[in-house]
Amino acid sequence: MNNPLGIHYGVFVTNWTEEQHDIIPRVKDLGFDLFEFGAPWLVRQSDASIADFRKRAEDNGVQLALSLGLSVDQDISSPDTVIRDVGKKLLTELAKAMGKVGAEMCSGIIHGAWNGKIDSYDDKAVRWDISVQSMKEMAKVFADEGVFFNVEVVNRFENFLINDCSEVIRYLDEVDSPQLGIHLDTFHMNIEEDSMVGAILEAGDRLKYFHIGENNRKFPGTGGMPWRDIFTALDAVDYAGPVAMEPFVRPGGEVGAAVSLYRDLMNLDDYDNDIRRSVDFVRTMMR
Repeated sequence: MNNPLGIHYGVFVTNWTEEQHDIIPRVKDLGFDLFEFGAPWLVRQSDASIADFRKRAEDNGVQLALSLGLSVDQDISSPDTVIRDVGKKLLTELAKAMGKVGAEMCSGIIHGAWNGKIDSYDDKAVRWDISVQSMKEMAKVFADEGVFFNVEVVNRFENFLINDCSEVIRYLDEVDSPQLGIHLDTFHMNIEEDSMVGAILEAGDRLKYFHIGENNRKFPGTGGMPWRDIFTALDAVDYAGPVAMEPFVRPGGEVGAAVSLYRDLMNLDDYDNDIRRSVDFVRTMMR
């Protein structure tokens, strides 16, 4: 495998809105090929700031991809038209900004709300149909801008709409747009899938983005995930997209609260070297 190895910006920040320009050289120094940064942060930047961010990435040989989790106030599956319009506006602004920063791909919870809830099981079918119709509209915008979005499959505690690979396949079938792909994540798969290997094989060539982390969200190589089986499955489907680490190990701030981390998950005294050891481990798996 010769996939770009990426890292999620939540590894470096305590709050989602923190400055991200200066992270890029660190990403390169730690051995990564790709930086997955915050989509809401991008749409708040001036054109000059975006141009500087892009130049730093290019100067360091770092590819860029975006990460997004719509909030409950931006939920495109909401029955409330005002809320849906806020989400569609953000997705439209983001699609237009992606060309400026030189990123073609955004992945995450773009189909509903991160940590959103519903009152009853029966609400899911209604919200599903609303999300599909909203996404059909957005897919036209994505096509016009020449960008791609990947629907992330997350566990039941973080979203109610799409929790396993079979559901995301049905969702993509109903939206029916080449601008959408599948985003799988080992942390979520470990909770929801009967077989992580089976899910990867089921996703096949529609798999466009892949997050890696241990079952407790520590760095890959520090726990008990069946990494050899996972990477063998990725190889079997000729997966060519990014393999991006998304460990969350630092409590405190908005990031710690958002991922419900309220304990010291690991010793952070040798943080950068711990990351480097994980990079070496993953690259060994990718050989």
